[in-house]
Amino acid sequence: MKNLDFFVPPCGVDCNKCPRYKKGKSPCDGFYEGCTKRKCKGIYVCCVEKKGLRFCYECKSYPCSRYKKFADSWKKIGDDLLENQKYIKDNGAEEFIKSRKI
Repeated sequence: MKNLDFFVPPCGVDCNKCPRYKKGKSPCDGFYEGCTKRKCKGIYVCCVEKKGLRFCYECKSYPCSRYKKFADSWKKIGDDLLENQKYIKDNGAEEFIKSRKI
């Protein structure tokens, strides 16, 4: 499967690890409009629409209970969002994308 070219969503998900994407059923294909659907909506709305932030780590409440619960669900499928947020904070979104390309 070809790597998905994606922006880095505020939650720090690597869209390539999404089980819906892997099965060809992704509702978003890694673009912003996908963040407003499904489980991602609450995180996106909180971070971007309500607080005007780019990434969750920028929030004074990070990691909040909502984010931790969301991150736990992704950890089960092999994506550690807390580590992703740290990497993005330390290295930037562009480097995160580069680090995930095969």
